Amino acid sequence: MPSASAPDAKLPPIIETMLRAETYPEHPPAPEFRQTHISQVFLAGEFVYKIKKPVRFAFLDACTLERRRRLCLDEVRLNRRLAPDVYLGVLPILLRNGRFSLGALHSDVAVGPAEVAEWAVKMRRLPEATMLDRMVMSGDVSVAQIRAIAARLAAFHRAADAERGWRYGSAACIWRLVRGNLEEVAQDCAGMVAQPEVEELERFAHASIDVHWRLLNRRALEGRVCEGHGDLRCEHVSLAGDAIAIIDCVEFSEALRYVDVASDVGFLAMDLDRLGAHALADELVAAYREAAGDAELPLLLPLYKLHRALVRAKVESLTGRDAAVAPAHRAAAADAARRYIALALEYARLSRPAMIVVCGLSGSGKSTLARRLADRTGFEWLRSDEMRKRLAGVAPTARLAADGGAGGYARGAYTPEFTRRTYKALLEAAAARLADGAGVIVDATFGAPGYRDQARAVAARARRPLLFVECVAGHGEIVRRLTERARRADEVSDAGVATYRRQRAEFIALEEIPHFLHLVAHTEKGLDSAVAAVTDRLAHSDPRRIH
Repeated sequence: MPSASAPDAKLPPIIETMLRAETYPEHPPAPEFRQTHISQVFLAGEFVYKIKKPVRFAFLDACTLERRRRLCLDEVRLNRRLAPDVYLGVLPILLRNGRFSLGALHSDVAVGPAEVAEWAVKMRRLPEATMLDRMVMSGDVSVAQIRAIAARLAAFHRAADAERGWRYGSAACIWRLVRGNLEEVAQDCAGMVAQPEVEELERFAHASIDVHWRLLNRRALEGRVCEGHGDLRCEHVSLAGDAIAIIDCVEFSEALRYVDVASDVGFLAMDLDRLGAHALADELVAAYREAAGDAELPLLLPLYKLHRALVRAKVESLTGRDAAVAPAHRAAAADAARRYIALALEYARLSRPAMIVVCGLSGSGKSTLARRLADRTGFEWLRSDEMRKRLAGVAPTARLAADGGAGGYARGAYTPEFTRRTYKALLEAAAARLADGAGVIVDATFGAPGYRDQARAVAARARRPLLFVECVAGHGEIVRRLTERARRADEVSDAGVATYRRQRAEFIALEEIPHFLHLVAHTEKGLDSAVAAVTDRLAHSDPRRIH
């Protein structure tokens, strides 16, 4: 939310004019004034008028009237992509005989005469109660609404220009952008972040970009870097009934809005995390991943979430030092900057390379939890069901007889020897990811101590933290899940009720696993608490205590 001005400061004449009801054709009662570090905003009844401040930062030059006119026009043009009914156009603020007044509204305005003192964007005012941040804080956001936002974003990104993806989205460009932002944070947020913390953030960012160098380059070439939003926060999303309006994209820098789609999605997910809505953030990521067919997006989210949190820390710090802003709002902005830095550090610590073994009986919720953890941590998800199909030379959704019939439970791809091959390939893949510096989630039954010992050996050789997450659920619930799963044509797992019963008889409890390496996830109670427990362990455990 924009900040109010300092109460004791004498307002410039143009602001005094914009605070008078008679200035506006609608004569709204009691116009309100808000401001950010780059804009002056006037809430006038059913409309909003926004003036660009004559400022210059590393990322913005709005020092001349002509630059501000161009910025106003760009704001309308770009924001009509996601909010066509909100942005009404640009109008001049005229100075005649020493008095300011509003000129006529135009969707495109030629260079104004000498009497033009300033330019303003006119918008329809969106009810504050419909803004996503307000709705999250009041608990009024549904999963269906989050999925609708994700679908809208996926469609927006598909239609956005991607011709300059390499210019802005290559790995080298991303590193320059992230490193530059870190340097600015170290300078602008001095006193809010300690030097060892800056170094920790930089190490994580550098390592993440290094691990995903080829992936970043490939996405830039394949159209995943496009002219997106660039400032996708909850307070910029309006949900009024079935209508979704997304406002306030970055108009002042093509480089800052031309981003990997993971950066846009990561910004909104980060903001949901900031508000404590972690489950909604997970739902947003999952829904976008499905709608966009972008399976690799979660791998980049920790990097982009961290980067976006630091962008916001820098912006809040600038507001906190703006003498035109009221002292209380400056103090609140400084406090917000510190919280964003803490959030960035949490992302870095949560996504330090580690090995998570998600284990348990078929139907216990392993794969569902593993998918949620992969979306949250950015770790690669390695699934025994997919590895078995790959080794058998069949499509992931091809059916292999695991429950009897022609193949039989212990026949074909489900013989003990084939199962040993599957675990061997799975753990070799995990070892390769860890050696590359990436985190990994290994999803398999792990019902025998021998396989668990092999997993511990892989983590020990890589000198990476290890955590076993054992999924459990009641017998009736597991049977229900497996019966329902058998009806789905897109299901990768072949396991049915008969497989589960055999596994239950053969499964050996994880008694050899130390308690500090073992979490039990009761998936019948929902996944939110399980995800929170795992991420808390990853973010706050001693990385030296790994095996």
